[in-house]
Amino acid sequence: MTALLELENVRAGYGPTSVLHGVSLEVPDGSVVSLLGANGAGKTTTLRAITGGVRWTGDIRFAGRSLRRSPTEDIVRRGIAHVPEGRGICTELTVDENLRLGAHLRQDKAEVKKDYARVFEYFPVLKERRRLSASTLSGGEQQMLALARALLMRPRLMLLDEPSLGLAPMVVRSIFEIIRSINRTSKVAVLLVEQNARIALDLSTTTYVLEVGRVAVHGASAELQGDESVRRSYLGY
Repeated sequence: MTALLELENVRAGYGPTSVLHGVSLEVPDGSVVSLLGANGAGKTTTLRAITGGVRWTGDIRFAGRSLRRSPTEDIVRRGIAHVPEGRGICTELTVDENLRLGAHLRQDKAEVKKDYARVFEYFPVLKERRRLSASTLSGGEQQMLALARALLMRPRLMLLDEPSLGLAPMVVRSIFEIIRSINRTSKVAVLLVEQNARIALDLSTTTYVLEVGRVAVHGASAELQGDESVRRSYLGY
């Protein structure tokens, strides 16, 4: 399968503090890849490097083209949508206004209308509440809104940072089933950062485990699920 996203020997950090120390990974087109590891391992920094939120060296390629010196807006235009930890929605705006932000760079109005209909198929609760303030939504509904807004960018790749954070187990299962459906029906590739290793391994085909800014282990998710030493050493269960 062709690699849609490629990181090669990526180093990044904040000021004098180095966080990533030569990370290399691939996300094949149309796949789900998990990025796991303890807090402080560099998972969020990896996503920020991809979207231009932190300076990096090495190379990051998307659809065969380097993202070096690309501003975040151009990266979004190329087809990468980032749902950050904490969801990043605008709670002072309505649900519909948040959704419009997802499509604001697009000029294809007829296709945007179709994508709105598709988003409401995935998230019918958002259609019911589209005129309400986003602040009135539950945590799970706010996560759905963040995913829906990202989908309206019509991405080829979604970067998801801790989508289960702070949600009840039943809501987490629902969110991850929607992510699975988005991947399968809309053919959107996913790079998933997630503390819930069990559900991430179940969803993804390939997993990379970071340890203090380096890839400690990677392989097929199904194989890592069955490797007791990997689970105990790196995945915490």
